[in-house]
Order: sequence, then structure tokens, then C-alpha cells
Amino acid sequence: MSGSADAAPAEEAVITIADFEYQMPESIAPGAEVTIINEDSAPHTVTAGGDGEFDVEVGAGETVSFTAPEEAGEYEVICTYHPEMSGTLVIG
Repeated sequence: MSGSADAAPAEEAVITIADFEYQMPESIAPGAEVTIINEDSAPHTVTAGGDGEFDVEVGAGETVSFTAPEEAGEYEVICTYHPEMSGTLVIG
């Protein structure tokens, strides 16, 4: 049987951190639950630049989740521990 038309997209919202780089999905639905997997042996953060919409710490080898912002747009992301790490999280 088919699922409800109102169901969330089938793709999982996962951000993987490996080799001090963010691996982001193309986009994430507003308000979606996002899983962050840190494959490195160092802690990292997924921190929104600018208005600080989110700031999530992920210990070495850990997996955590957070709720994506409700407002669609592109969010600059940095690691506060490793400022050379950056990426863009697309909500929408």
C-alpha cells in the first residue's frame, strides 16, 4: 500500500563528519530531525553562522540529532573547534 501524501520525504536527513569535512545532504525539510554522525577521532560542532539558529556538539565517534530550522534558506555551518571546517546546510 502507498503511504500518506503528507508523509515526510523518504531520504534521511544525515550529516556525516569525516576527515574534518562535512558531508551534507542536498537539502533538508524544514523542521526535520537531522542526524549527525561524527566519524572522526576529534569532537566537532555543527554551528550556524550569523544568527546562531543551531549549535550542536558531536563528540568523537558519536551520533547526535537535532531539529532543523523551520525557516527555509541556506545556513552557513562551521565547527567552533576547527574554524577551517565549513559548509552550507540547505533547508527547503
